[in-house]
Amino acid sequence: MHQIHCICNGNKKISRQNQRILIQLQTQFGDKFNCYYSPTTADARAYIHALDATCTHLLCIGGDGTFNTLINGVCTHPNAGFQPILGVVPNGTGNDFFRSAGFEKNTDFATLIQGGGYEKFDVGLIDTEAEKRYFANIADVGFGGAVVLELQRFRKNFGPNFSYGLAIIRTFLKYKRPSITIQSENYSYTGELLLAAFCNGSIFGDGLCIHPKAKINDGLLKLTLLGKVSLFDYFKNVSGVKRGLKIKHPEAFYINCSFPLSLNCEQQTLHAETDGEYISGHCFKIDLCPGKLKLLATSKD
Repeated sequence: MHQIHCICNGNKKISRQNQRILIQLQTQFGDKFNCYYSPTTADARAYIHALDATCTHLLCIGGDGTFNTLINGVCTHPNAGFQPILGVVPNGTGNDFFRSAGFEKNTDFATLIQGGGYEKFDVGLIDTEAEKRYFANIADVGFGGAVVLELQRFRKNFGPNFSYGLAIIRTFLKYKRPSITIQSENYSYTGELLLAAFCNGSIFGDGLCIHPKAKINDGLLKLTLLGKVSLFDYFKNVSGVKRGLKIKHPEAFYINCSFPLSLNCEQQTLHAETDGEYISGHCFKIDLCPGKLKLLATSKD
């Protein structure tokens, strides 16, 4: 028997297409479908923590940040056996995990839920001095985190797309590459850092294929490291990255390294983000939890 809960980002307008999806789910599943509009991340997590094992499916309507809230709520649930099938209905700016996971634009969520199918997917874990956070898609230390910090400042006064452009420009003008050290069992790096993207999925930054071979269910976490790369060199390659091409630069590295992995900076606090949600610290430990959660099957087969 299905028991479906859906969390909506209460701060964003739901598109007409997604309103139709909600109506379809409500019509098909009746009182077995519950929709909750969450005003804050903490509120959404509290709602998830209050759910019990009768919940078979847990969806969200939102972007990557909303889905990040969903997986963190499930991974920190007081009942370690709480394992609903998860799904994301795209209603954000980038919706990068939706694309990394292989969902189609016009996914029939009601039919997929009715079928009961799911796939296990890997979940990344990032640990700082202050907090521990799970991520479904990509954690990025460096430039991307600095953009997200600026984005938080602009978002209240401007629309999401215009704010994102302003945040990139402002970060571009003032960002300076810090010196960092990365260490794992089979890889080490010491030098300047533009960004280090720890990739469970392949796509971030509203469609940038930052690591073409990363898959959310292969038991691997890929690292794309841009060291002494100028922002001009990075942006020169953006159009190619959108097409799935690797950045051609002697300081651009695409690495299969073992985890856990540590990234440290003694001189300053580093900016970072997990699926678009800001985090910071001097010391980061990054790990992978293979096959930790269930994801709504992306096909009807």
